[in-house]
Amino acid sequence: MNRWKRITCAITLVTMLGAAIPLQAAAVSTATEIRIGQEAARQVEAGSPMQSDPVLNNWVNSIAAKLAKYRARPDIAYKFKIVDTNDINAFSLPGGFVYVNFGLLNFVNSDDELAGVMGHEMGHVERRHQITMNAKAQVLNILLGVLSIASPFVYRFGNLIGDLSMYKMSRVDELQADQYGLLLMTRANYDPDGMVSFMYRLGKQYGFGRNGLEKYFADHPDPKARIAHLQGYPEIAKTDPSQELQQAIHDEEEGRFAYSLYKLDRVMSKSPNDQTALLHKGQVALALGNFQTSELALTQVKHVAHSATPAGAAADRELSLLPRNDDKPSLLKPNLARIQGELASADAAAKANQSAISDRVKLGKKDVKTFGERLDNLSYEVPNFGRIDIRPGSRLDAVERDLEHMSKDLNMLLDKAGFALGDAEGMLKDDAGVLNEMQAPLRAATISGSTLRLLPHYPALIKQINDSTNQLVGAVTDARGAVALGWQAVGPLDNYLRELDRTPLDFGGDISPRAGSDLKVLATAAITALDAAAAAAEQAQAQYFAAQSRQLQSRITLLGLAFPRARYDTLRHVLHQRLGVEAPSYDEALTLDLAPGDVAAASWLAAEQKVPVSTIVNEQRATGRGYVDMALDKHLSQESLEVVLGLVWEGYAEKPQM
Repeated sequence: MNRWKRITCAITLVTMLGAAIPLQAAAVSTATEIRIGQEAARQVEAGSPMQSDPVLNNWVNSIAAKLAKYRARPDIAYKFKIVDTNDINAFSLPGGFVYVNFGLLNFVNSDDELAGVMGHEMGHVERRHQITMNAKAQVLNILLGVLSIASPFVYRFGNLIGDLSMYKMSRVDELQADQYGLLLMTRANYDPDGMVSFMYRLGKQYGFGRNGLEKYFADHPDPKARIAHLQGYPEIAKTDPSQELQQAIHDEEEGRFAYSLYKLDRVMSKSPNDQTALLHKGQVALALGNFQTSELALTQVKHVAHSATPAGAAADRELSLLPRNDDKPSLLKPNLARIQGELASADAAAKANQSAISDRVKLGKKDVKTFGERLDNLSYEVPNFGRIDIRPGSRLDAVERDLEHMSKDLNMLLDKAGFALGDAEGMLKDDAGVLNEMQAPLRAATISGSTLRLLPHYPALIKQINDSTNQLVGAVTDARGAVALGWQAVGPLDNYLRELDRTPLDFGGDISPRAGSDLKVLATAAITALDAAAAAAEQAQAQYFAAQSRQLQSRITLLGLAFPRARYDTLRHVLHQRLGVEAPSYDEALTLDLAPGDVAAASWLAAEQKVPVSTIVNEQRATGRGYVDMALDKHLSQESLEVVLGLVWEGYAEKPQM
């Protein structure tokens, strides 16, 4: 993360310092704890963009409701909100105010992983970790741990990095929160391994060493230490085959089929003739398209159990759902030369776009670096309001609100433009990977039945990938444009901060009416320019996630979920569980020629707009617009679409790593 990414958090920092209430922990009642949390929450939301997407918020709040049923503090009514930033993070405030970053939602690959993180944050509140310090120390801890301050300008506000070494959540606090979160998620029927897999994947992606901030705090546990502690708790260490079987069934119900199969194999290594495990292995293998594995497991159930038993009867039903040898695809003589030519053209276009993106990304990252250096210089002009009691409704209060607005804009600009520039090259390589995945089976001496069934979808899939690569070029171009607009805002911002720095306090701790009026004019000019830059960065990120959604839509189709009927029904089940909608039936999908990726995208659009899926499908057929294009036309959250499609795809494709 660039050290400039949260450069304007100093504004929020001094604001919250001024609002801190110096009460000792022992004297803090629940009512006071909630009041402190409310004020801190107001500050966080004033200086941070918030994500209002209904599908994402429903996801977070549905998990929160399940966890909250088992909380130890009924006096706390938890409130969960999403901060619209790409940082992988979550944090809690006193009184039950919990925030999860969009970046976290985009990183987790299951409800279980998200429940583990949310349970951890609830653990801090349940055990009153934040209020074991006086209020000022607590607020400082929030700011360092939450807003990811990583710029040397913080030293201008009292050498806070050094001071905070005594205020950071202790190693014991963090491990207690892990333990409590593990207990909470297990009681709420989430798979406790989700907390371990999240930390493992996070450590693998970003390194198991300390990050840029943790180096300041010798007592903060690294991911390896936390994983080791988690694996020692009874929810994981003392799991017997029956408990692990229940977890595997839960994973199957959630749509994590690959992960469920992994756990079922572990159960069967200890209990090879467990009828329930064999039955569910047959069901999960069918969902994954492993028809031979499914048949072997279901046949073994029949050997162990009589057909008259419930297990035997269930195995008979599942066996009847497997494809028969005479289930031949209708496309017997495909025009492979034409399809291969289209794939070659798409591959060449992707390589050309790769070159264009690489050049623009290099220039864009240089733009961001120099822009950050300029902002760092400007930050020295921000006055220290830390020792000022800013009265609500005062002219200084209005100044504070303007600073928060500027802070939010700069955070959005650097976060969203930086994300598009940082990830576009990797995403384009993934697009090329999809094209390779499509080309590989066509090189075989004999084309398999599963490939023949997919070939009718190839033209649409190729178009999706072409659109994705082109949109990535647009995202990078838009990101550079956003930074250029940010540069145009530097002049007005500099003028405002210089005037603010020169403005004296009088009138009983406020600024004069004339000074307030003059500052407002300058603030309006700076905010107008920064709003434009932030909006451009938001557009760049929307283009990036639209490109990724197109790719994921293609990947879902390439899973081969359209055949047989029972496998398609697993997709319908997953979409109903995640979105609460009724996707088209198997026969309807065949009649309408809907690919599985189309069904998933249409289902998200239906959930987003609270209409039947049939309404979305009919609209698409009437307009001819793709589902991702429809979402763009309606200004719906591309981030939300990408997250949902990613969760659906990962449920089938995930490779367990622990």
